[in-house]
Amino acid sequence: AALIVQNKGGGHGELGYQLAKNLMQNEKITSITILQDDACNDEKEPFKSYAADLPNVKVVKAPISEGLTSEQMQELLGGATYEYVWDNASKNAQGSGEAVLNCAKQWGVKLLTYVSSAGMYTPGSDGPFPMPETTPVKPGAGQNLYDQAAIEAGLPLVSFRPQYIYGPKANKYDYIDWYFDRLVRNLPLPIPEDGTQLVSLTNSEDE
Repeated sequence: AALIVQNKGGGHGELGYQLAKNLMQNEKITSITILQDDACNDEKEPFKSYAADLPNVKVVKAPISEGLTSEQMQELLGGATYEYVWDNASKNAQGSGEAVLNCAKQWGVKLLTYVSSAGMYTPGSDGPFPMPETTPVKPGAGQNLYDQAAIEAGLPLVSFRPQYIYGPKANKYDYIDWYFDRLVRNLPLPIPEDGTQLVSLTNSEDE
């Protein structure tokens, strides 16, 4: 059984949707549940495509961004347990983030995957870019504290730190549209420093 804790949108908005589509094709996964932040806009992608594209996925709405206790999370999930958990919502190890960690511990999960953020890195003015995993991180960053809490709890953690997410049903394109808007008009692309910086793009379907 797999649980995807899904945020309300933004750059991460499409990841849970694409992950659920992929997991539907995995014979090892017997059931999929999305615990969806109820602050999402059901009229926008990818949320409006849940019913049509994820017919066998159970979607449970929850006030994730407001903060849940582990008891509330368990109750919303009907007391179910999960072997695999993907946390695509938590920004730190407090509130709902702490609840995810506590529940994962109680369930004895085989894998906890945390969709973190490259915003926790602290590269120097000269990079390196794209940033490798060896780039120093901000000790007090919420995502780093989540990682540390999961490790201290003995959870089997995989932490994924995407940069500039895009995909067919993404609901945040500002950072990519800016480039293409200038390219099609033959306008220069101002790049900081000496102009040799590279950037990483994360395709939401590439999981």
